[in-house]
Amino acid sequence: MAQKKKSVSRTLADGTVKTYTYERKRKEGGASIRTVESIARAYRMSPAFTKLRPNSKRNYERALNHIIDTYGNVDIKAIKRRHVLALRDSIAEQPARANQVHVMFGVILQFAVDREYIDYHPALRIKALSTGEYATWPPDLVEQAIAPGGLPEWARRAVVLGLNTGQREGDCIRMTWADYDGSAIRVVQEKTGAKLWIPCHATLRAELAAWRQNSESTTLLVRSNDKPWRDGPSFATMFSRCLRARSKAKDGKREFLRPEFVGYVFHGLRKVAAARLAEAGCSVHEIAAITGHATLAMVEHYTKAADQRRRASAAITKLENFRQ
Repeated sequence: MAQKKKSVSRTLADGTVKTYTYERKRKEGGASIRTVESIARAYRMSPAFTKLRPNSKRNYERALNHIIDTYGNVDIKAIKRRHVLALRDSIAEQPARANQVHVMFGVILQFAVDREYIDYHPALRIKALSTGEYATWPPDLVEQAIAPGGLPEWARRAVVLGLNTGQREGDCIRMTWADYDGSAIRVVQEKTGAKLWIPCHATLRAELAAWRQNSESTTLLVRSNDKPWRDGPSFATMFSRCLRARSKAKDGKREFLRPEFVGYVFHGLRKVAAARLAEAGCSVHEIAAITGHATLAMVEHYTKAADQRRRASAAITKLENFRQ
């Protein structure tokens, strides 16, 4: 049976009248039942959700929809720890997505606790699944990607920009020609809101000069049809597909031209950019000024291998000089 709805009209400060429609609370034994879906709907209307950045909202929505599809009609008071674990484990083959659903379920439960719909949070301190991390592109793969013919031109340009700015894919596709003053690019990171001024390496300045000559778009990066990218997820999908599916027909079978591209994603270039800065002798604070990391721990993690190589080389040089 369809849930009955009720409408409530409110007069706003400017005199206009707005009507809000709500589903009536189901009752069982005379007690009101607040379902997981109704709590999720209330959360969507709260400042905790409405003030999120667009990309975060999209990610939250995907997780919320998965929760609602499974437990939407269940009384929030009936949700136990085992339910959260069961939902997470049902998609454990996609650990990043499973963790996102688990975290989102926790957000909904905490929202219900804060508003006194439930007395306690039944899913506190559930450990996240191990997801590994994005692989850092090896040097030979980077060289292949930026070489003419290594990738389609739209993808090659994305690699060049990501490699030389250290920014996330969503921030790269939003960079406009108005953000570039001929020597540096202004960036407001979508994820953190950090405002950055990134000086451009001579290599990048030369690339940008060439791109600008034939550009009819306001953005630095464009799709294969010379139109701007719609959003970060659409770019990520096409970029990963491009790396996986560079193929040709041979003897009636498909053969990968660049099989070594498989397994790498755009975010791995951010790690390459940080590592290159570390190899050049930059401090973690200098690297963070480029990448925009709010904490130095992640920068140190990104550059750990580069730091080890540099220090190891310095140690052996000192040893050789000492023996001489």
